[in-house]
Amino acid sequence: MRFIFLTAVTLVIVGCSTSQPTVAPIVTEAPKTTESAPLEPLPQVTPHPDVITIAEAIALLNDPSAVASTAKHHGYKMLSNYGVYRLDNYSSMLYKNCKPAKLMGNNVYEDMPLPLRKGTSSYVAIKDDVTIGVFNAKAYTNLTEQLLAAGFRLVSEGHETEYTNGTHTAYCYASRKTIRIEK
Repeated sequence: MRFIFLTAVTLVIVGCSTSQPTVAPIVTEAPKTTESAPLEPLPQVTPHPDVITIAEAIALLNDPSAVASTAKHHGYKMLSNYGVYRLDNYSSMLYKNCKPAKLMGNNVYEDMPLPLRKGTSSYVAIKDDVTIGVFNAKAYTNLTEQLLAAGFRLVSEGHETEYTNGTHTAYCYASRKTIRIEK
């Protein structure tokens, strides 16, 4: 009797429950991969006359002793031991059509160099890597085109877009218009 009662209660509970609709899983095909043709190099890009080139920045990365001659060649002013407050310390800071940020202490500045109104403002920060910063969209676009023409290929997009040529890696930060190149 007890068995019949439990079976009846179970049937009532199961029969009264709301049924959940089942949804068939959506199946999509994976994109077909094809073998890509070898990448052709982009045509040569005429570098912006007021800004250091990507090739020269890579040369500075490989030979830091050439900083003074590169600065003189492009008309950059140079500061040694440029520290940005609570951020980073650079062995050399080259700047053109810029002024250094507010000095807060012994070789410690409030920020990176600030642009002036006339000319194309740019700076080059050198430590274990080389960072080129510009304040002009046209100059930034020219630098990214130079990267691609130099054989750098896209690795990933994100906060900083990453490019590599196998030996060097470049990180492009579009909102600050900076390109950081490292080994």
